[in-house]
Amino acid sequence: MNTEVKKSSDFSKFILLLRKLFSGKIYPLVIALSILISHSFSVEEFGITVVLSTVLLGLLVCDDLKFFIAPLTYSLFMFSEKSVATGKYYEKPYLIAIACGSLVLISFFVAHFIIYRKNIKFKGFAKSKLLLGFTLLSASALLNGCLNFKEYQLGNILYALAFVFSLLGIFFLFSVNLNKDATLTSHLMYVLFLMSALVTLELFIAFTNQIQFANGEIVKESVKVGWGMWNNIGGVLTLLLPIHFYYATTVKRYGAIFYITGLISYGAIVLTLSRSSLLTSSLILLICVVISCFFGKNKLINRIFTGALFTLGIIAFIVLWGKISSILGDYLSRGLDDNGRFEMYLHGLKNFLSHPIFGGGFNSSYATEHQFIIFLPYRYHNTIIQMMATCGSVGLLSYLFHRYQTVKLFIKERSLSNVFLTLSIISLLITSLLDNHFFNIYPAFIYTIILVVIEKNSKNNGC
Repeated sequence: MNTEVKKSSDFSKFILLLRKLFSGKIYPLVIALSILISHSFSVEEFGITVVLSTVLLGLLVCDDLKFFIAPLTYSLFMFSEKSVATGKYYEKPYLIAIACGSLVLISFFVAHFIIYRKNIKFKGFAKSKLLLGFTLLSASALLNGCLNFKEYQLGNILYALAFVFSLLGIFFLFSVNLNKDATLTSHLMYVLFLMSALVTLELFIAFTNQIQFANGEIVKESVKVGWGMWNNIGGVLTLLLPIHFYYATTVKRYGAIFYITGLISYGAIVLTLSRSSLLTSSLILLICVVISCFFGKNKLINRIFTGALFTLGIIAFIVLWGKISSILGDYLSRGLDDNGRFEMYLHGLKNFLSHPIFGGGFNSSYATEHQFIIFLPYRYHNTIIQMMATCGSVGLLSYLFHRYQTVKLFIKERSLSNVFLTLSIISLLITSLLDNHFFNIYPAFIYTIILVVIEKNSKNNGC
């Protein structure tokens, strides 16, 4: 009898140890390194194996989904340009493997929710201040183009389902099974910081073996890393830029290191040649620098650092202007050219006027004509125009109501950590006024998780 009790006690200690490893700093780092290796050497099978096997184990031993934030938000970044260019992921064997892996993952999620059913907080989810906005936005997406009978296609509902999952689906998962504790925000910040480092390293590695130069100038069309091209890379890095300055503002001893990593991240954004990301990140960088100089633990050193770097930057800019203007010639040649966006906006408005209630749908004639990726619809490079054109007045009003609820949350929760998380969301929203990021599915995962964590830490939230 004593032996059985001892075995049971040892097993419980082992489970607690695994749970600690999964919810701590080691697991996100392991996932990030595995994905970096997979991407760098085009061995995605390795990354998929590591992610899937550890997630399945985590679902069995962890009592909430805190551990799942890293693999969920990192996984896309394992797919390299070399592998994507082969088109193998559209082939039957891979599609079957993806389907089987998805079924196994779903079954383990069901097991997790059964095992830890006492932890599931449906009441907290129902009381969420953001639930109605997420629900209305999701409903309007599902209703996209429903009165445009002539052009309604399967793609309308398939993309809508993916979009809804990235918002309401992720919101539900983490709202009901993410424990509110003192380490939740710090864990999210750590995961997002590693994500920024991961994407930056992938971009820098691409410059060593893939990205091309012509007459000393970066060829914009070659700025690709497999899972995304220049705008996608710039958009993700811009979204994550405030996280560096959160650490620069709050970490007493090593804050200057994160100030430097923030500047490196900004430099990476510049190198993507994404104008929307450059404009947004420049504004966000300025705001972050001002906050770091007047708030937090490192005000004095950050002021000194900012002054010194600003002076050195001006000198370097003057001395090296010839080389800088050559490398970044794409910015200078394009300037404020709209790159066809005004035409897109005009078509979007026409689509809205033709179908003012539920929109023309994600797969309307103009969208289908310009579709360039299987499954993804044409995006209008502007969130407002996108909602109007594809989901009509219903979509636009639901988006504005959702935005009202998020702004209300931001105003109420003004801790320093929430300020930087809010700046991350603002980064995404601004770049999405000139690009597609909000509708690219994976940025919405990050967006939704940030909102869940901010609300979880709300003093008025009972989750």
